[in-house]
Amino acid sequence: MTPKDQPRHGEVAPDPALARARDVAFEISCDLIGSADAENFFVALNDEWERRLGRTKVELMSKPFVEFVHAADRPATEAELARLRDGSASAVGFEHRFSTSEGGWKWLSWQVQSREDGNYFIARDVTEQVGIEQRRQLLMNVVEGVDDAIFTKTIDGVVTSWNQVCEELFGYTAKEAVGRDLGDLIVPDERKEEPDVIVGRLLAGEGVRQYTTQRHRKDGTLLTVSLTASLMRDHQQNILGVVVVTRDISELSLEDVKSRGEIDTLVWVGRVRDAIDEDRIVFYAQPIIGVRGQPKSYEFLCRMMSREGEMIQPAQFLPAAENYGLIEEIDLLAVKEAAKQIALGYEISINLSTSTVGRRHVVDAIADALRREGADATGLTVEITETALMKDVPAARRFADDLSSLGIHLALDDFGTGFGGFTYLKKLPIHRLKIDVEFVKDLPTSRASQQVVKAVVALADGFGLDTVAEGVEDQRSRELLEEYGIDYLQGFHLGRPGPLGKVLSGPTLRTG
Repeated sequence: MTPKDQPRHGEVAPDPALARARDVAFEISCDLIGSADAENFFVALNDEWERRLGRTKVELMSKPFVEFVHAADRPATEAELARLRDGSASAVGFEHRFSTSEGGWKWLSWQVQSREDGNYFIARDVTEQVGIEQRRQLLMNVVEGVDDAIFTKTIDGVVTSWNQVCEELFGYTAKEAVGRDLGDLIVPDERKEEPDVIVGRLLAGEGVRQYTTQRHRKDGTLLTVSLTASLMRDHQQNILGVVVVTRDISELSLEDVKSRGEIDTLVWVGRVRDAIDEDRIVFYAQPIIGVRGQPKSYEFLCRMMSREGEMIQPAQFLPAAENYGLIEEIDLLAVKEAAKQIALGYEISINLSTSTVGRRHVVDAIADALRREGADATGLTVEITETALMKDVPAARRFADDLSSLGIHLALDDFGTGFGGFTYLKKLPIHRLKIDVEFVKDLPTSRASQQVVKAVVALADGFGLDTVAEGVEDQRSRELLEEYGIDYLQGFHLGRPGPLGKVLSGPTLRTG
């Protein structure tokens, strides 16, 4: 034993076997283990970091690890690390999203302990647990925020949750209902077999929507109700139970009942969440044709695939995504795919939703996606509607300025439908005006539409902006638009939306 290895007075000599055990545990652990210096650079990492994140140790050690943390999570992380630096804490714990090599994020839960020679930590991948909790919370928010009676039950019919509207409609409190058999609770005697029939239909893959039947209240009063039922599944597609949306239609006329065919929001929120998790959000491209030698570009249009391969149109699922906080994820999926295509030489336009516009971390995500793919930012056009700008004008202006500073072009979509658009031309770095389809669809026959289009083209020329006419459906409209001096044309007459692999397979690339 060398002098430096000699234990100090009162200390126990290090156990070589224990040291070897620690070394082995460091390498074989399923947790992410390591150490960092005072500047938050990684010093040592076990192999699990590479396996979990797809990044090499060299890459992870190349810069302070907080730079791999999601921008929205950095302040909380840095605050905890500061407690270690100033000595107010010797150990801290936190969670955040950590960037992977594929442009995604992993949720990591950290335990960090400060020592004289640095910070030692164990991080655990809790992405799956966080996802489950987020979905549970999303479901609860939806359930408590709608006007319908919503309950869940097991396949065997035992009630597992019961929202407030259920309490009001049926007269049973959640405490009274949860744990009881649904058939004994609200199903009339003559319909006792009905819940099993509904479950059988669901298990057979059939839909149960706007199913009209009767249920009774706690006081025995009969209600005419409309039911929509669907299976609840976990991330591995194991059946957890059934969710039932119930609407009282006792007071409605027959015509009222027939007219209530709107999309059940709860069902669609779950479908969209699953589609995102299972990579079933896809993008179509529609060509935007340059009239006077301008390069052809393409607009991305969002679609959703069912598990059976059926194409679902945006009008069916985007409202649920927008209303319940899922649209930003879809927007960022569009950004990532657009960056890949721009790197191949294509010019791409994407639409950002009202709720996404104005968020600083979205700008960071766009910049990161372009940088990761090596894509030229000038190949990207972000289309923003007047509605999105009006939501928070100062935030929208900062957002637009930040995008423009990266070299990204901005298009004002649906121009001509409101008066505010003219103001935005002065205040925002707009590059392109997209004339609303309302003024294009009847262009050959409407003098008013002709005058609006001419005025917009003249206005754009005065500001040095490009113009795009949407909804070009016939040759005569095309001829008129070209005569008026429009720069770009878009519509079924020129090219229908189609899968990226088909539409972007041609030779038309960016010309610089």
